Amino acid sequence: MTEPIYARDPLIGRTLRAYQIGDVIGISRWGKVYRASQVSVGRTVAVRILSPRLAALPGKADLFLEETRTDASLVHPNLVTVYEAGQSDGIYFCAMEFMDGPPLARFLRKGDEVDEHYLLRTIVDVAQALNFLWQHNVPHQPPVDKNVLTSRDGTVKLINVAPVDMPASASPQEDVVNLAVMVATLANDIAPVSKPVSELVEGMLGAEGRRQFASLTEVAEAADALDRELLPAVHAARPAAEPTAPRSAARPWLIVIALVGVVDLLLWLWWRARRR
Repeated sequence: MTEPIYARDPLIGRTLRAYQIGDVIGISRWGKVYRASQVSVGRTVAVRILSPRLAALPGKADLFLEETRTDASLVHPNLVTVYEAGQSDGIYFCAMEFMDGPPLARFLRKGDEVDEHYLLRTIVDVAQALNFLWQHNVPHQPPVDKNVLTSRDGTVKLINVAPVDMPASASPQEDVVNLAVMVATLANDIAPVSKPVSELVEGMLGAEGRRQFASLTEVAEAADALDRELLPAVHAARPAAEPTAPRSAARPWLIVIALVGVVDLLLWLWWRARRR
């Protein structure tokens, strides 16, 4: 029986402007997403390509560029950074920050248990990103796991902010509830969480008998505080900085030198006065 022959992706190995295209790492609603190397600075990036089928439709290329440039204008530690959008040799592309972590569902798993540190960091990071969007009046999608990317260092960031796949969030409180539903759904597929974490999520949901969190800022602060309480070893204080001995030690000597100078000046003036 003849083995099926798969056509090689013609983009792999090509260079679009400064980006040498590598393997496919995902599929977006616009088309494939590739790992790429920004040769000029030696940086790994993700490059989203507008599929030829969509590019041929009226207005789609302009919409792709407009949405990408809007994302590029949003700068926050918990939003995926967009570097550039453009067109090269008839191919429309968007270059963005490469997130090297696993999908969120795997990110939250630690063996057969829920990684509660990563779950709480997810709540903190996503809540902060959403709060930033509300502060800047940016319409956005409710938080869903497919729009949350992770990195190996434990950072979580939102992507695909524009409300295209679903209606825009109606209020910060709705975002709080949707964030709770997202993490609770993923955690329930793994294992039960501890009582403190469960109570935090119930507070986000406004479960019966619990005061609901009033804002995304309050959610982020509560999750961060609980993370530090439950997992202090992860948040061990950094070693104190070495004392700046030369600078601090220099100050007393400067004072002494200045005083000696003043005394010399007074003695000289007294000597001149005596001669007169």
